[in-house]
Amino acid sequence: MEGRVSLYCLVFTSVATRKIIDEDLKRLLAKSRQNNLALNITGMLLYLDPYFMQILEGDERIVHEKFNIISNNEMHHKVSLIYKQPIEERSFSKWTMGFNKIGIEYFEDAENLIEIYKNDAFKKHPKEVIELLEMFKDETLF
Repeated sequence: MEGRVSLYCLVFTSVATRKIIDEDLKRLLAKSRQNNLALNITGMLLYLDPYFMQILEGDERIVHEKFNIISNNEMHHKVSLIYKQPIEERSFSKWTMGFNKIGIEYFEDAENLIEIYKNDAFKKHPKEVIELLEMFKDETLF
């Protein structure tokens, strides 16, 4: 076991501080993918204007450092840690940062989803958050 990196998973949500356009997202993803490759971080980012939901996987210390950087980024506010724990294997091993921009048409009860975001209720249902992220992992937009 010596020298083996213990894998860790961290999931959070946040709200964009300004209007985010596709070019902003493309720049963000390009930079994230480059940085994550160097840090051996994998994950997925979902964007439902103006909400972000993200999962990070990798070495515990590095994942926490990355989360702290994101939490202090001017693009995000109301950053809410939903879930964190050790994992046996990566769920998003193909992606240095998978991405999908989703619309309310994906959800039968979109108004309820928005209320969940506003009220930070994802903390009570971390399993559903993981399922939502995994639902889009094979449908990366760009």
